[in-house]
Amino acid sequence: MNRLLLTLSLTVAALPALAADDLPPPRAAVQDAADDLPPPRAAVQDAADDLPPPRTTTRKPRATTAEPVAAVETAAQPAPATTADDLPPPSASRSKPTARGFRPTFKFGVDDFLLETGSLPDAPEADNYSTLRVSPYVQWQPSRNWEFRAGARLDGMNQAGGLADHDEMLADYTDTYVRYRNGDTRLTLGAQTIVWGRVDEIPLADRVSRVDLTRFALDDLADRRRAQLAARWEQTLGDYKLDIVALPVFRAAQLPDLASVWSPINRTTRQIIGIDPALTGWVGNARVEEDEHGSGGGAVRLTRTGVLPFDFGVTLARTRQSIPYYRVDLPTLTLTAVHPFNNFVGADLEMVAGGVTWRMEAGYTDNVPFTLPTTAMDTTHALDWVGGLEFFPGGKDTRVNLQLVAHALQTDRNALELTEYYGANGEVETVFGSGRWKAGMRFASGFNVRDVYLSPKLSYVGWEPYELYLAAHYFDGEDRTLGGFHQDHSLITLGLRTRF
Repeated sequence: MNRLLLTLSLTVAALPALAADDLPPPRAAVQDAADDLPPPRAAVQDAADDLPPPRTTTRKPRATTAEPVAAVETAAQPAPATTADDLPPPSASRSKPTARGFRPTFKFGVDDFLLETGSLPDAPEADNYSTLRVSPYVQWQPSRNWEFRAGARLDGMNQAGGLADHDEMLADYTDTYVRYRNGDTRLTLGAQTIVWGRVDEIPLADRVSRVDLTRFALDDLADRRRAQLAARWEQTLGDYKLDIVALPVFRAAQLPDLASVWSPINRTTRQIIGIDPALTGWVGNARVEEDEHGSGGGAVRLTRTGVLPFDFGVTLARTRQSIPYYRVDLPTLTLTAVHPFNNFVGADLEMVAGGVTWRMEAGYTDNVPFTLPTTAMDTTHALDWVGGLEFFPGGKDTRVNLQLVAHALQTDRNALELTEYYGANGEVETVFGSGRWKAGMRFASGFNVRDVYLSPKLSYVGWEPYELYLAAHYFDGEDRTLGGFHQDHSLITLGLRTRF
């Protein structure tokens, strides 16, 4: 009996999604106007209640350069309206105005509504693919210290017109938690969406999130993450922030149905993503199982934002990654998705110089499994690095984000998967027509292998909070790359998105 571990990692080969931290769409959870935000190295630090909510990353949006303002005038500026996470706690700093009273708040609405239909001109599985996504929520804050939230998510997918017609409906919870905060301390218990990291799209420090692969990489990074049960302690210590997360119950990544064009196992073409198709002819009849029992582990992250020339963070984690590795038993034709524990050590930094925001992350991961040509499984450690720059040529209407990525399994033995990947990804976005129109291009390309992704998008955002858009997703590449696996799944979409 040979047992084969087939890796399904989307690390450095991951296709970039729209990074909207700096040009927030109308549906953004918090409307951060760039001219109103302090620069990343602002000397005045936010209180603990300005810690990012569970769904946001620890990366700070870059503000456009503005004329200097006197310190007295800055202190007198009223704080911008934000979510309940920014309500002043009882022990707020003396330098901030203190509210005379507090009114309990109760809110409800829809965090995200997406209606999209698309055409698949080359896919043998289907000719069209459509999506409906709705995420309602309720939120209650009876006092300054306590907050309660409950949310749900409904996903509907339909593909038709090919060899694998398929309808699917999924129901799940979104952020559903109880939160206590007092001064510089915030404690959250319940289902949370936590995305750590500083760079766009493939943050290496992202070790406690649950991945959503139901639409592969069509969505933004935040929309490719789902809530999972966690206990979180956030503590501000002057310029430092300590973030500790424990995952008592492990939840694996949300995968698409095996009949979906976005499934990592394609029964129609008998391929597994990341593996040479010549080795996977048996996949069409294989039975697929999931092994996700036990806990998810835990992680600690320490960041500093202050008067230094740069901001930095350090992350230590022992977690089970939600993206599965497929172990196969050839005699019984069984694929089992397993999630081994990995130890991770990572560091990141961010600085602004000459009107350019520079970001970098580096990470070391041990106990990374790979498979030898003999079908025997082995483990090694991996080194990853991502470096990026972001700038606004000609002003704040256009944003350019470029990133270089590197991934290497530290072994001199042959493996079925790619042991090294070097590439670039990024995005260019601009607004025009008095801010009513937005155009962008996301892209990715491999250096040592042919792996291509292109995604132009044109949106009308003048009908707030609605966004109407026309987008395309083009894939191409060699065997064992993401673009190569999806090269027949290029897609043209028309969609509507909003929140209310």
